[in-house]
Amino acid sequence: MKTSATILSVISIAFSSFTFAFDSPEQRDAIDSQLGNTPSEQTYQNILQSNPQVAPNILSILLNKQGVDPQNAITAAMAAAPDKATEIAQVARDAGVSNEDITSAALLAGVDPTQIAEASAAGTPTNTSVAPPSPPSVGGQGGGGTGAISPS
Repeated sequence: MKTSATILSVISIAFSSFTFAFDSPEQRDAIDSQLGNTPSEQTYQNILQSNPQVAPNILSILLNKQGVDPQNAITAAMAAAPDKATEIAQVARDAGVSNEDITSAALLAGVDPTQIAEASAAGTPTNTSVAPPSPPSVGGQGGGGTGAISPS
């Protein structure tokens, strides 16, 4: 079952990369030129909002630019194209962005983080119940003594 799910995921990602690719090298070059060497957050937000259909590809360019905060770039990409959040998260993972930053970006963009969460190596847990805490023990004799009551 895990093998077929893995194969399906790989096929899905492969098809998504074809679906969301730039229309032409000229389109890619034009967007790269608009971004410049060190794009401001406002610049890439505007470009992502204008081109949500290629947001994963734009993010790939952004993550290779100097001075771009990966979490902010992912947030902007997911906000511009929430329907492509899974592909955006995969582009970020492929670029070496931590899952923590990707999840935070999803939350900031208003995307359900479970939609983009990467499966753990342990798989899906089957028993997540936790035993309730044990009640506190009742005190004993109080440590002995002579039986006199303290004057204070």
